[in-house]
Amino acid sequence: MLRPPLTPTTSDWRRRALALALLAPLACNYSYDPPPTSAGEFGVGTFIYRCAGDSDALCPNNIHADAFPTAIALGGRFALDYTFNSDHDDEPLPLLRSAAADRIDSGDGVFTALVTGYTAILAVSGTSQVIDVKHLRVAAIDHFAVYQGSLEIGASVEVEAGATLELSAAPLDAQDLVLGGSLDYAWTIADPAIATIVGTAEDDAVVIRGVSEGSTTASVAVGDFKIDVPLVVLAGEGTSSSSGDSDSSSTTGDSSTTGDTTGDTTGDSSTTDATTGTTGG
Repeated sequence: MLRPPLTPTTSDWRRRALALALLAPLACNYSYDPPPTSAGEFGVGTFIYRCAGDSDALCPNNIHADAFPTAIALGGRFALDYTFNSDHDDEPLPLLRSAAADRIDSGDGVFTALVTGYTAILAVSGTSQVIDVKHLRVAAIDHFAVYQGSLEIGASVEVEAGATLELSAAPLDAQDLVLGGSLDYAWTIADPAIATIVGTAEDDAVVIRGVSEGSTTASVAVGDFKIDVPLVVLAGEGTSSSSGDSDSSSTTGDSSTTGDTTGDTTGDSSTTDATTGTTGG
């Protein structure tokens, strides 16, 4: 199936277009895509979701997320910033902290989801006044989806000896929603004489190189959760490829179930160093 789509609203696209128009005179050949935001519950400003590490399924480019998460994976690490609405721009920026450190820890500027359920993230002024709040849901991982490019894999994946393919994993909850937060992944190959991992094996994405003709299993685990992917290496001396080039292929799965990762997101072109709050300890 296709990787869960992101569906910004029409107003989101208009705001993104405005941001690009404003930035065009300031940068040459630089593509800017605002990070995902979600409105604070007091209506004072917006919370901005940031990647914390290289293994957040919502951060495919490891720079910023594609969507504000509907939920955070239990154990997931993430960061938040805050920006005021235009009528509060002159106010000092708040610090962000968890309302319950035993549920979502906010030490060292990175939030860590410790307990499932909803927990409030507070925007706190310099006088210790709570000026805005955002409740985040933490969910246990129910299952994984594994993708080759933008397609969910089928019964197995194939690669030629000498060629490479890239797989990525995404944690989902019981409602098939992709969960945010960086996690500690562990990719392994059952028979390294058939295929090997190129580079890191600890991110949500992995590059696998075919070594010799045969069948083996690629596995990915996060904590107690593990999924096995049957891997077939074909004879022949392929050239390196990734993400579904002609040297590698997979049988696509059922496209009837699509995870929805879209929260109440709005691109905010006003986010700058001068208007963005940072995570508090």
